[in-house]
Amino acid sequence: MSKGVDDEVARIADRIRRWREEKGFTRQLLGERSGLAVSTVHKIETGQMIPSIAVLLKLAHGLGRRPTEIIEDAESDDAVAMMRASERKPIRFEGRISVERLSGDLLDPVLEMWRVAIHPGMSSGRRPIRNDGEALIVCEKGRLAVRVGDDEYTLGAGDALHFKANIPHSWRNEGRSVAQFTITGTLSKEIRALLHQRVAQAAQLAAE
Repeated sequence: MSKGVDDEVARIADRIRRWREEKGFTRQLLGERSGLAVSTVHKIETGQMIPSIAVLLKLAHGLGRRPTEIIEDAESDDAVAMMRASERKPIRFEGRISVERLSGDLLDPVLEMWRVAIHPGMSSGRRPIRNDGEALIVCEKGRLAVRVGDDEYTLGAGDALHFKANIPHSWRNEGRSVAQFTITGTLSKEIRALLHQRVAQAAQLAAE
């Protein structure tokens, strides 16, 4: 292959890998969504295989992208992301915590925004959360107890708490009704990947 073709194949491979990671998909999940073997996805992402048009169409479908985006330099499209209410698919954990992604798929996003609803007695888990950047929690309804380091804050409807996310923090609902809040910040790669994967799975189940 000529250098120009090699470069284009490398760009396509990098684009597919980046979009997959941004959505929190494993190669196996992308393969299942695209109807391709996981080995095929691996070979394409590592530049070991030049995908056919049919394979690119399947990958575009699996990634929720337009086919032309894979082969064209359309990065400007990633500068703006509109999320319509009808497109958001809340995910539920244990039936008592609901998480809804409000932010879109920007190129290399700095911020993410999620809406969380938790039933009385539920919390963020036994281990405190800690990641780079900042976090902004805005309580929409109910009462939410948020611990940041050694301090604890009680938020009511309309209250906000802004803090450095590298300080160990956690939250729980100690009230008698569902507490709903939004959290904006830079999530860790692990948490973001988990949430994105659960969102994708919820969307796939809703489409079936």
